[in-house]
Amino acid sequence: YAVTFMGESHIIGGYYRGGTRQWKIEDRWQEGPIMRASGSVYSIVISQNGKWVMTGDCRGKATVWNATTHEKVHELTEHSSSVFGVDISSDCFCVYSTHNGDVLFDSGQNGSVSSSPVALLAWSSDGQQLFVTKKGKITHLDLSKSLASEWSIHDNQHRVSIASTDRFIACAAGSSVSLWDCVSCKQISPIITHNAEVKCVTFLPSGQYLTCGNGWNITIRDLREILAFSPTVSAHRIPNNQYAAQ
Repeated sequence: YAVTFMGESHIIGGYYRGGTRQWKIEDRWQEGPIMRASGSVYSIVISQNGKWVMTGDCRGKATVWNATTHEKVHELTEHSSSVFGVDISSDCFCVYSTHNGDVLFDSGQNGSVSSSPVALLAWSSDGQQLFVTKKGKITHLDLSKSLASEWSIHDNQHRVSIASTDRFIACAAGSSVSLWDCVSCKQISPIITHNAEVKCVTFLPSGQYLTCGNGWNITIRDLREILAFSPTVSAHRIPNNQYAAQ
């Protein structure tokens, strides 16, 4: 149900039976013991310093794990329902709240963005752009300019999963995934199809690879190969080991 990269060499996946596993990408061998949550793992994130793993599960628990030993460090039980989204601040200090406790954005039933009880979010690396999903649409909030825009995606029937880099947005709905440009908000690739529903998507930190969790499998795709099928888009390496589309 959840997948993310750990640096450039490892991948971590969460499962419906409550296990979270870590693999080395090169040889696909599991590393370390399984991190056992209390229920199906719906969300997962790695701290920027690589020291902590955080998972959210179907029993309303958000758990912090030691990324090296896979031991449970802390468990948050304040949620009354499934935890579909977790994040850790860039200073690796705050896990679930702002510094003063204020609610900056509410995506629930009474929120201004979605009537759905769950809306998945993706932040840009500078923390100034927020992308919010609902069935068939993505809402873009530019916090630096206090502007909002919205556009339709390739599927309007299924729950949406989303991931972003500085330049790309990956949007999964049903068994398909589309890629979008963060600046122009235009689709930049053909639809990527899978044999099972795609539950989650994430990018390698360098932005070169896209990972999709579908069914029992984790699929890793090279963005250069995906964008090569688009007649108007090409991928290029830019400073800081990132990739950009043109």
